[in-house]
Amino acid sequence: MKAWVMTLPAIIRTYLDAYNRKDVATLASCVADGVVFENVSNAGQSLKIEGRDAFARLATQAANLFVHRNQTVKTAVVNGDSVALEIAWTGTPAVDLGPMKAGVETTMRGASFMTIADGKLIRIVDLS
Repeated sequence: MKAWVMTLPAIIRTYLDAYNRKDVATLASCVADGVVFENVSNAGQSLKIEGRDAFARLATQAANLFVHRNQTVKTAVVNGDSVALEIAWTGTPAVDLGPMKAGVETTMRGASFMTIADGKLIRIVDLS
């Protein structure tokens, strides 16, 4: 593990670990009640949800779509309560998902921008 990964706020380390383990309960515990989550894709698709319950539902659906998935932080910039991450993502879909075929590992690069308040994630923007 790169030394700067250890300097990431604990809530982000917990969030990433839970994501990689598909632990939705822990993922949901990392976000504030009023969390705003956005996912913007190069494929032109975008999604925005608000609230912990909606986030947990989406996280459950997403976890079930993959046999495995993993986010690895390549670089990070931490500025107070704002964090920018360059992410290398790998995953194996359980079902065909557009160009991603079931059982075939896929890799992507992306970025995540997270904002923390009172020890919880209040905003997450994923770009892929």
